[in-house]
Order: sequence, then C-alpha cells, then structure tokens
Amino acid sequence: SRKISLEELSAHRTPDDAWLAYKGKVYDVSGWKDHPGGSVIFTHAGDDCTDIFTAFHPTTALKDLEKFNIGVLDESIIPPALLANKLKPDEQKEFERSYRELRAKLLAMGYFNASPSYYVYKVSSNFCILGLSIACAVLSKSILVNMLGAVLLGLFWQQSGWLAHDFLHHQVFRNRTYGDLMGLLIGGVCQGFSVQWWKSKHNSHHAVPNLHASSPNAADGDPDIDTMPLLAW
Repeated sequence: SRKISLEELSAHRTPDDAWLAYKGKVYDVSGWKDHPGGSVIFTHAGDDCTDIFTAFHPTTALKDLEKFNIGVLDESIIPPALLANKLKPDEQKEFERSYRELRAKLLAMGYFNASPSYYVYKVSSNFCILGLSIACAVLSKSILVNMLGAVLLGLFWQQSGWLAHDFLHHQVFRNRTYGDLMGLLIGGVCQGFSVQWWKSKHNSHHAVPNLHASSPNAADGDPDIDTMPLLAW
C-alpha cells in the first residue's frame, strides 16, 4: 500500500479535498455529500478520526469505509508545522490509549445502556404535560389558567428538545431506525425543527467541541460557537 505522511494527510482538510486516517489507514472521502451522518465526516479531514469514528458508528460501517482506502499512514516523521496534538506524539498516543481503556471499561460496566422504563416514563409524562396545557387553553376562559397552559406548553417543548436529543443520538434503541423515527416525532412534529439539520450540526459540535475552524474553507470548527458578530467566544 502507498505510504502517506502526516504532512501530506494534513494538506487535505476541506470538504472538497478530504483525507482521513483511521487505525493507520488513510481514506479519501472528498466531496462525499451523501455520507449518512451528514457533514460531520469533514470535521476531521486532514487528521486522525479513529476515536470519533468509533464513537459515532456501529462496527457494520467499516465495510462502507474500505472503498475509500488510498494507503497507510506513515507517522515516522513529525512536521514542525503540524497541529499541536501531533507535536508531542508520545504524549498524544498515551492519552489516546488511556481514553480507549476508559471507554472500554465504561462499556463493560453498562454505563452506555439506556433504561427503557425511564424513557417510557419521560415520553409519557411529557405528553401528559402537553395534555394539561391543551386543557388549560380549551377548558377555561381564565387568563391565569390560559397563562399556566402557556407555561406548560413551554415546558413540554423544553423536555421534547432533550428527548429528541437522546433519540437522535441513538442512545435509546440499538436499532437506529427506531431512534430516528422517535426523533422525527418529538423533534420534527412536536418541536418543528429539521431533524437532518440538527443531526448534522449537533454531531459536528460533538466531533470538534469548542474548536474554531482551522481555515475559512475547512469544516473542522464547532458550529455551536460560530456566533459572530453577535457573540465572540
């Protein structure tokens, strides 16, 4: 296989020219607009995406990645102008090893297993709040009762936002289709936001939290802090 240096990898960091490294292999995903997870794939263009890929994908996704393989990563030479996390390779590798050990322990301890009864309770109680809100608006002419209904409706929307968050992160069901359908119901119908827009934006936030884009053409910045000129972080 062709050997690709860190310097060459780092030169391909825009959506239209995107190379990724995963477990020592390099993949060319340039212009892959049909990526099922959206534009989040470009947040690690020009860099290693091993841990992000593992966090976001089931193991079945590996077969789809292989068709983009273009070579193997050669980490023997560290260019002085490369990203900060590569300037101390031994420390970086130790950090990555420790992180992966911690994640494996948490998985083994069941910390990533959702509680079905909890989500049945949360969804049911939230729709009860909606029912009470409608009752306050329909069954009473009192302005105070109507205002109480408005407060309850706001609470319903607030709770719907976090429930949609959990379902669309696929942390409730093992079958991701069920999570997407619940996200469409609670996020798309109850709150009225675009599920695809939210997933693309929020996944990018988790992939590169609180990081600014490395260049105007790159997609490696957190969209949640892209608030200029109203607010600077």
